[in-house]
Amino acid sequence: MKIIALLIFPIILTIIPSNYSLERLDYRKGRYTNVCKDLKGDVLLYFTFIDSRETSPWTEYDIQSTIDSVRVAIQWLHMQAKENDIVLNIIADFYIGQEYTTITKNLPSGSILNSVTEPSIRKGGELMNKWADGIARIAGSSMPIYEKEGIPEIKNPRNKERLVAYLRDQNNVESVALIFLLNNYYKSDISVQMNTMNTDDVEFAVVSYKYPTEIAHNFLHLYGAADMYPTLFRKNEKKIRFLQNEFPDEIMQDPYGKNIWDLEISEYTKYLIGWTDEIAARYEPYLTDKMMNF
Repeated sequence: MKIIALLIFPIILTIIPSNYSLERLDYRKGRYTNVCKDLKGDVLLYFTFIDSRETSPWTEYDIQSTIDSVRVAIQWLHMQAKENDIVLNIIADFYIGQEYTTITKNLPSGSILNSVTEPSIRKGGELMNKWADGIARIAGSSMPIYEKEGIPEIKNPRNKERLVAYLRDQNNVESVALIFLLNNYYKSDISVQMNTMNTDDVEFAVVSYKYPTEIAHNFLHLYGAADMYPTLFRKNEKKIRFLQNEFPDEIMQDPYGKNIWDLEISEYTKYLIGWTDEIAARYEPYLTDKMMNF
C-alpha cells in the first residue's frame, strides 16, 4: 500500500482584528513554573487520543504510528539530555479504551486555532481549559483507585489538576506532561500549549500532527521552551529573523515535517527548559516578544 504524504502546512494567524492591543511577553516566566518546572529527573509523558467533529478519526494504524513517533521523540530527547550531562528519564503512558477507542470531545470552536482565539484569546483560554478538564475527567474515570491503610479512599480524578496529581503519585515522577492529540494529518490547524507561564491551572499541549518533531517540540513547550517562528506567541519579525538565522536547526523552529535527527536544542532553549542557569547577553533581548491580546 503506497502512502502519499500531503503537503499541508499549519495555519499562521494573519488576520488581525481592529480592537487589539500588544502586550510584552517574557518567556522567562515559563522557567521553573507550574507542574513542568525543568526538564530533569523522572518525567511522565501522558497523552490521549481525541476525536472531534472536525478532525479525522483515529484509526488503529494512526494510533500505532503516533505511539511510534512518541518513542522516537523520547529517544531523541534522551540523546539530547545525555549530550548535555542532564539526568533525564521520560516514561510514556496513554489513555486508550478497549479495541482502540478514543475520547470523543469536540473543541469549543471546531478547530484548535478558532478555539484558542474566539471570541478572544482570554476567553478562548478559559474554554480550552474546560475542554481539557472534560477529557481529564473521562480519562480519570478509568483510573484504578487504591485504598491505603488509614487513609480514606479518594475519588477518581475529575479535572486536569487531579489527574496530574494522581499520575505523579502512581508513577512516582517529578512532573507530568499532558498532551492531547488530534488527528489533523489531512487538515490544516495549529498546535498550542496552555498555562505554561502561570499557575492558574496545570499546563497541557494540544497537538495536531503526529511527527516526532511536533511531539518533541510541544513537549518542550511544557517545560518553558519558546517558539522561534511566527505563532500566536511569537510576533516580532526582527527577532524571528535573528532566531532563524542564529538557530536554523533548532527543534523550536517550525517543526512540521522535519527529520528530528537533523535538529538540536540550542543554548537559548537549554536556558528556558532549565538545562543551564546562564544565557549569553546577546540573546537576552530575544527572551521577550509582543503578544496580541484581543
